[in-house]
Amino acid sequence: MKRNTFLIIVILSAIALAGVVFIQFFWIRNALQLQEDQFDNKVKLALKGVVNDLYECKNDTCTFRRLCMGECANIHGFEPENISRRLLDSLVTTEFSSMNLAQPYIYGIFHHKSREVIIISDTLYSRQLVDSQHRSSLSCIYSCNDYFLGAIFPMEHTIALRNILWWLILCFLLIGMLVFGFSFTIHSFLKQKRLSEMKSDFVNNMTHEFKTPIATISLASEMLKKPAVLASQPKATKYASIIYDENQRLKNQVDHVLQIAVLDKQEYSLKKEDFDLHEMIHQVADNFTIIIKDRKGKLDILTDAINPVITADKMHIRNILLNLLDNANKYSPQSPLITVVTRNVTGGIMLSVEDQGIGISHENQKHIFRKLYRIHTGDVHDVKGFGLGLYYVKIMAEAHGGHVKVKSEPGKGSRFDVFLPIEAPIKNH
Repeated sequence: MKRNTFLIIVILSAIALAGVVFIQFFWIRNALQLQEDQFDNKVKLALKGVVNDLYECKNDTCTFRRLCMGECANIHGFEPENISRRLLDSLVTTEFSSMNLAQPYIYGIFHHKSREVIIISDTLYSRQLVDSQHRSSLSCIYSCNDYFLGAIFPMEHTIALRNILWWLILCFLLIGMLVFGFSFTIHSFLKQKRLSEMKSDFVNNMTHEFKTPIATISLASEMLKKPAVLASQPKATKYASIIYDENQRLKNQVDHVLQIAVLDKQEYSLKKEDFDLHEMIHQVADNFTIIIKDRKGKLDILTDAINPVITADKMHIRNILLNLLDNANKYSPQSPLITVVTRNVTGGIMLSVEDQGIGISHENQKHIFRKLYRIHTGDVHDVKGFGLGLYYVKIMAEAHGGHVKVKSEPGKGSRFDVFLPIEAPIKNH
């Protein structure tokens, strides 16, 4: 899939997902508003019912006879303070219960112009009662009165939310699953895309690495067929040596490829032994110095560890060092300046390989220990390799009970620190 096509699909999918989420939140808000409107209507009906009960005097405890027995049109000089609190409490309780308004509430009677509270069930809420939207006039339908029966509900919004709580939880759960699924799909696709690019890069590099020795062997073989070359012992020996060397090089490349399966399946076997790490470092450095000097570089060895003896697989530790030195050399565009340092730390020894090369960006540092991952410096083949070196270093360091870390800045070089326990808990695979 082309990059632009994929980008368009992702953007359209993201817009569609955002639209679905927006609609869900829109309906949630409407549902909450509907709950609040229904609650408000129930309260108004309950309050009006209380007022009607006061006029009809349905309760035997009513003592305010002018309100209860007089005709609505003839009521004058209304004095709400004469209403029995006991009667009012009884009527409010009955009407609110009939409307399923059982949550905590405060009710009272107040004068809406003077804001004077006449009766209230809890004096702490006097101000809130006067400002409440839940109110009903203490008057007939066609009569005007400045006195109101009001109520407030401290947990009103909580109750409205609680009524649709399970639907909200289900909605958010489904939205979360949808967002997670979309994100996971995009992440997996990008991961597979990177893996596909890495494998393609690996095949290209493998083809490039194999072509050179094969071409050299083919050319040397043709030369050996010539009578003049066969008649000359030195020339025959020279071309035979070339064939042998290139064949060994080809074998090493094949071994590198096969190493992927071995590391993935953990079929390697660790043969631990006690050996002096410093002695091994100097042996490797003596051989590697030839390569460094050929590029007019320098390799420094600083063996500061007081106790250099470790229990580990000598071959794999040697390969760890060789891989780190090889990387330091490959990614130093100028004359390489490489330093190998050892120091004792708690529980083991730290082996560090530092260079003054091109360095590694923070983004690449997250991936350099992955299988087949290679840092590009331009052309695909400008730095040889299959992307197995650091992957091997990580696997082997962890197999010995240690670990590897990198510290690097672009343009300032890199330092790889490999921690190795003095007595490694070796596991055979």
